Amino acid sequence: MKFSKVVVISLVLAGLALAGYRIQSSGDSAAVVYETPPVRVDVMQVTPGELSAWAFAEGTVEALQKAFLNFEQPGKVVHIGILADGSPLREGVRVFGPNDDVRLGQLLARIDNRENTAEVVALEARLQSARERRKEAEAGVHMAQNDKQQAEKDFARIEAIYKKGVVSRDEYDRYRTGMLNAQVGVEAAESSLQAVRSEEKGVAADLNRATVNLEKTSLFAPFDGVITSMNVLQDNYYYPPAGISTNREREATSAIVVVDDSHYEISLEVAEAEARSIQEGQPVYLAQDDRILYDSVDTGFGQPGVVKGSVWSVSPALSLQNRSRQVKVRTEGDAQAIQDGMFVRAWIATEQKTNVLTLPWQAISFHDGKPYVFVVKSDNRVELRWLSIGIQGLLNLEVVDGLHNGDRVVVRGQHLLADDSSVNVINELKAGGIE
Repeated sequence: MKFSKVVVISLVLAGLALAGYRIQSSGDSAAVVYETPPVRVDVMQVTPGELSAWAFAEGTVEALQKAFLNFEQPGKVVHIGILADGSPLREGVRVFGPNDDVRLGQLLARIDNRENTAEVVALEARLQSARERRKEAEAGVHMAQNDKQQAEKDFARIEAIYKKGVVSRDEYDRYRTGMLNAQVGVEAAESSLQAVRSEEKGVAADLNRATVNLEKTSLFAPFDGVITSMNVLQDNYYYPPAGISTNREREATSAIVVVDDSHYEISLEVAEAEARSIQEGQPVYLAQDDRILYDSVDTGFGQPGVVKGSVWSVSPALSLQNRSRQVKVRTEGDAQAIQDGMFVRAWIATEQKTNVLTLPWQAISFHDGKPYVFVVKSDNRVELRWLSIGIQGLLNLEVVDGLHNGDRVVVRGQHLLADDSSVNVINELKAGGIE
C-alpha cells in the first residue's frame, strides 16, 4: 500500500514537470520568429521580339518533274548513252536536257537505227567539251577584269604621286603600261569567250540536225536531271510496257526514268484543326527527321539537311478517311538534302508576329489550367501574375496580358515560390524574345 502511494505521487510529479516543459516550450516558440531564407532563382527580362506559330506534318517527296521514257516501238537496244569520260549511263548520273541551243536533250538510249548514231555521240562529246571551255573562258574574263580594276587603282595612285614629283617618269610609265596591258587582257579574254560561245552554238546546231532522224527510235533527256531507274541493257530486246496504271509500276517497267532533282513537291495530310491556319505562300522547313529541324532552330533553319519551301496549295475538301486536308508544299532553292521518294517531316510557319512579349515555355506554371509566372519586384520579393497566352512557338510563347516590357520573370526555381516570397537572383538570363 505504501509502495503504490509512492508510485502515484511520482507519476503526478512527472506529469506536472512535463506540462511545465510544454508550457515553457510553447512560450519560447511564440517568442521566436524564423525568417524563411530567400529562394535562389534565375530571371529573364521580358522584351519585345518575333514569334512564329507552327503546324507539323509529314509526307513523301516527289519530284516536280519526273519522266518515264519508253521507245515507241519494240526493238533491239543497240546503244546506251555515254558520258564525257566514256563511261555508260547508269542510275545516279546527271544528264542534260534541251535548252536555247540544243533542241533535243542528251541521247540516253537507242534501238536499232544505225544512221547518225556515231555522229550524235561525237557531237555530244564536242558539245560537253565546248561547255567546259566556255566556263574556263568566263573565269578568264572575270580574272582579267579584276586585274584591270587593280591596275587602274594602282595607276591612279601613282599618277597622283607623280604629279607631286615624288616618283620618277619611268615609274609612272611602268604603271601606265601595266594598266593598258590589263585593258588589252580583258579584251583578249572576252574575244576568247566569244569564240568559244560561237563554237558551242555551232556544235549545238550540228547536233540538232543529227538528232532529227533518231527521235522515233531514241530516248533523249527531256530536262536537266538525274537518272533514277534504268531498265534497259545494250543488246537486249525491248518491248513497250502495257496495262500500266500507277507510278510505281511505270517506274519499274519504263526503259529509263529521269528526275529533276532541283524542285520537289511534298503532299502532306494535315489534321483539320491545324489546316485551318495554313495558307498558300507560308514558309515551310523540311528535313528527314524532327531532330535536324530542332537543331537548326537557333540558326534560322540554315543548317545542312534542312530544305526551305512554301505552301503551294491547300485542299478545300476533307479526306473522308481521316478527316484531314491535303496540303502541297514545293521546295525553293537548293533541295539536295532530300530525294525523290524520301519520307520527310515538315514544319509550317502558320503565323508570324513581331514586337510581341514572349517567354520561354519553362518559365510558365499552371494552376487549374491557368498560366502564371512570378515577377521579381525591386525589393527582391516576387509577385504572382496571371497571364493571357497568344500564339505558341517552338521555344517561346506570346504573352498577351499580364506582363510589361522590362519585367523580370523567374525562369528557374519558380516551383519553390509563393506570392511575396523572398528571392536571391543568381543569374540574369538573356532575353529569349526572338525564336
